[in-house]
Amino acid sequence: MKFKAFRRFCFFAMFAVGASANAWSQRAVAEAREAYGFSVNFSLGSLGVGGLFPFGVDGAGLEASVSVLDIGVEHNQTNLGFTFSPFSVFSRGHGGDFEDFFSVFNLNLYWNALSHRGVFFGPFVSIGYMFFDEAFRWDRHAITAGLRGGFRMETDRVNLHFFSVETGFRLVDGTSNFFVGAKIDLLPLLASWFFRGSWWIQDGHLW
Repeated sequence: MKFKAFRRFCFFAMFAVGASANAWSQRAVAEAREAYGFSVNFSLGSLGVGGLFPFGVDGAGLEASVSVLDIGVEHNQTNLGFTFSPFSVFSRGHGGDFEDFFSVFNLNLYWNALSHRGVFFGPFVSIGYMFFDEAFRWDRHAITAGLRGGFRMETDRVNLHFFSVETGFRLVDGTSNFFVGAKIDLLPLLASWFFRGSWWIQDGHLW
């Protein structure tokens, strides 16, 4: 019961923080949109999975990532924009040999050549830098260029990304591989987890 109450508390706290942030930003974002024609990209973060091909060659293999607080801006007339995350966790490897590391610089530049009723598609370039594990690895970098598409909720002020897939070439520490991946926003995952936990905990077990 304590675990169930804790989950409910966390969900409502998360909802309150999100509602407060939205209320605080509405007026400023609306003024910026009217004056300059920009919208804000906002996400609590994202969970990503993908693969580098060919498997097992030059360190290519599976990859998983979690980013925290993706924030950016998009120009409404040209659909050019960017997002930035101050913290990401990566796990990459093949055949049971995985490497975990972190990054505090994660920039994504994009152009949505197609953007209609929440569906978007177009080219992108992402840059990951300032990696660290026990110390900063200034020589490490990850640059991805390709195409991505997905779904998002578009309002007059804020774009909320839900799901996307991307493909292209990724340059990791000087080695280039073909990349395919998908990302999902953390908010629906967290909401689903909290709601499911509240409704489906029976006899102390989570179904």
